Amino acid sequence: MELSPLAKEKLARIGELTEEEKARLKYNAQLSALLADYFTAKISPEDLWKELKKHKEEGRGSILLDTQFRLLDTITLNMNNADFDRRRRGILAAESLKEESDCARIEQELKSVENLRHRYQEEIDRAYNALREGVEEQVRVASQQLARQAASRGAAIDIEGSVEASVKSSAEWKEFISRHENTYRQKLKEALSRIRSKLQGQ
Repeated sequence: MELSPLAKEKLARIGELTEEEKARLKYNAQLSALLADYFTAKISPEDLWKELKKHKEEGRGSILLDTQFRLLDTITLNMNNADFDRRRRGILAAESLKEESDCARIEQELKSVENLRHRYQEEIDRAYNALREGVEEQVRVASQQLARQAASRGAAIDIEGSVEASVKSSAEWKEFISRHENTYRQKLKEALSRIRSKLQGQ
């Protein structure tokens, strides 16, 4: 894989590094470039598998675990489903190339992370709807009054936007979100830590 001009420039400026350190830097740059293409959908999971297979056959088997760890590190609670699935497929592609792979168990662990992400969003939606019910009528009455006044001047009031703004500026919502985020970030951290251990064969 060809290094970027920036990576080549950095390599040229670090003559004091050992050959092993230079090789490691070059390897990291190659892996970063490969994953950048993967994250931006320039290459498919199948293409990623082929590239990883080539690296492994050339004696760089450590790229499999390194790739998996980098993919895991980019998983978040609020990423969209397509981005999560791309990471899941990449992790499993690397796992399938290991001498002692355990794709079924890793896929099961990734499914638990997917379920965690769904519960995270479902609880946000439920809390939002519950708070919305509490403020919607009073905001609607006030907004309609303002709307009548605005209409006489040829202006309009966004009632739906006013309801959403009222909910999300409330102390109850802010307290819920803070508590919810802390709880689920910890759960995600623990789930990803378990996967890292299993990827290492522990």
